[in-house]
Amino acid sequence: MFERFTRPAREVVVRAQREAHGLGHGRIGSPHLLLGLLSGSAPCGAVEVLSGCGVTAEAVRREFTALLDEFPRIADDDEAALAALGIDLGKIREAVEAGFGPGALDRVPDGARRPRGLLGRVLSGWRRGPVDEVALLRACGSPRGAHVPFSPGAKKALELSLREALRLGDRSIDVDHLLLGLLRAGDTAAAVIFSRLGVALGDVRIALEAHHRRSA
Repeated sequence: MFERFTRPAREVVVRAQREAHGLGHGRIGSPHLLLGLLSGSAPCGAVEVLSGCGVTAEAVRREFTALLDEFPRIADDDEAALAALGIDLGKIREAVEAGFGPGALDRVPDGARRPRGLLGRVLSGWRRGPVDEVALLRACGSPRGAHVPFSPGAKKALELSLREALRLGDRSIDVDHLLLGLLRAGDTAAAVIFSRLGVALGDVRIALEAHHRRSA
């Protein structure tokens, strides 16, 4: 896939790796890709759109650092982990019990294994998203050697950038496509940072696609 990347898109990945190295992370996560995209010196449509929404490299770095600092170990405190992502576990419990009766989250069907922790019971299908990505970046120490692998969230965003390029009829993957991939992969730590900045992914996507059409 990387053979389809334009030079500016490749430079985004290189800068993302530098961000991961600088933070002592053993994986390139979706927030590193977002920082790599924002920290370039050349003018870029994706950066213009993000800046118009109040998303800058400084703001992303601040929220990323705060998220890593605030985010507890999942095994230690499920409720605090969800709260760090802006999710009120109490409200989720109330909504589920209103529809399915008191103690619905604690009931396990016959023959089924009980998911570990309340977080597992509430978000068993969602944990592979931002929760796991933040936990992975916190757990992985300083990388050994020059190569830093991608987190699952970053891999998903890169794969979706190819789909976005194909959807728009473009033969190469450029910086705009990388951002569209990050926006489409909405279950990542980068998506949490957008939320913390008060930015809706759909609004950024609409603005970016409009800019892309004008510049095509």
